[in-house]
Amino acid sequence: MSIVDRIREAPRAVTLIVGVGLAGWLFRIWAVLVYRPTCRTGAADCYTLAGDALYHHGQANLLADHFRYLNPNIHLATGELVDSAGDPPLFAAYLAGWSKIGFDGVTDHRLAATFWGFVLIVAIGLFTRRLAGDVAGAAAAVLAAVHPLLWINDLMLLSEGMYQPFVVLMFWAAYEWIREPTRRRIVLVGIAIALATMIRAEALSLYGFMVLPLIWWGARTLDTGEKVRQTLLCGIAGLMLMSPWLVYNNLRFEKPVTISAVTGTVMIAGACDGAWTGESLGYWVNCFDDELIAELEEALPGTWPDDEADRVVYDESVIDEFNREQALEYYQDNWQRFPKVALARMGRSLEVYRVSHTLRMQYTVEGRWEEPSTVGLGVYYALVPFTVIGALLMRRRGQRLTPLLSMWPMIMFASAITFGLTRYRVPIDIAMIVMASVALSWIFHRFRAEGVFAALRREPAP
Repeated sequence: MSIVDRIREAPRAVTLIVGVGLAGWLFRIWAVLVYRPTCRTGAADCYTLAGDALYHHGQANLLADHFRYLNPNIHLATGELVDSAGDPPLFAAYLAGWSKIGFDGVTDHRLAATFWGFVLIVAIGLFTRRLAGDVAGAAAAVLAAVHPLLWINDLMLLSEGMYQPFVVLMFWAAYEWIREPTRRRIVLVGIAIALATMIRAEALSLYGFMVLPLIWWGARTLDTGEKVRQTLLCGIAGLMLMSPWLVYNNLRFEKPVTISAVTGTVMIAGACDGAWTGESLGYWVNCFDDELIAELEEALPGTWPDDEADRVVYDESVIDEFNREQALEYYQDNWQRFPKVALARMGRSLEVYRVSHTLRMQYTVEGRWEEPSTVGLGVYYALVPFTVIGALLMRRRGQRLTPLLSMWPMIMFASAITFGLTRYRVPIDIAMIVMASVALSWIFHRFRAEGVFAALRREPAP
């Protein structure tokens, strides 16, 4: 039986969800080709490759050519092939597959990234349908298709676009375990988290924020020994999946490296007075002032030379160790102020602190464009009350909220130790869509039961 035949024979709601997914995918393709086509001018009405996306694109092409994870920025500047683990490996590997068959341009990669938008829409629709019924599933699919803070990641060639459906996969695996808390299913939870971690490193914290409360606070049918066994099984399953990347990293770098070799580099962007005071409190800034550059040059001569020809390219893990030590030193010297800074960072990620500044930075610095950023902020606020209602409904129905709610501590922790960014909040946005769709389904059925929709459909009297 063909895929088309399977779709035709599927329940109407499933067909609708797949249809919404296709429509959302076509919209994303149109947006890449027409709404924000690729350019090199930096103009506001097109897309210019920069930042993280430049790294993803360049590393994917190097991976396709050399079968190694290399630093594309250094290669672009000097032509040298230097090992790099600036991000977890899966997103670059996905793009490298397209590069290998000839689709290695910026627009090619952007179009390839839109596929994950389709997967997200269908996955969240089917998951929410299993959780709360047909109407909830359809509502979740529509919300995922139109929410600007989700589709913008595909357009911008960011790893969050691929990460989004894997967040849904984690939810699905967790709720399947809740229905039947077997060892096999907890292994699937561990695998789902590991896959997400291999796209976005912060997902690693879900072994603590999701798995531990999932097993230890609500699994009344499991005795203590079984809880211990399942906790270990979940962690071991994830470790086994991540171990090739971990071993690979520690064979090629001088210093120990886990999921990423730029932890210190990220931390240093939020470890100076500019990020701890003033208008940018809680955001990231360029903390490499003259004093820090001088310290870097003293510790690692040739890193920042006056003459570019004298530049020395150091092992990425060595640079990261310097950055991490400098960041931690700043934290230690200013620990009294850290609680305020951490709250500001979390507030920025949740769009409750210095909202206008964060919004302005999104389209002036991060290049996320003013219209989708502004509309996305409005959609986020609009979902808040429905999210609360949906959570209350799920709790009243006896459905555990642990998998969905675990997204908040994960993102708050990541924000507190780095800086506050809207795109960090992607897992929360997805959890909100699921819970808001539960509320919308309940509202729909309440109105339908009271005959409101029937009255609206009734033909007017002649």
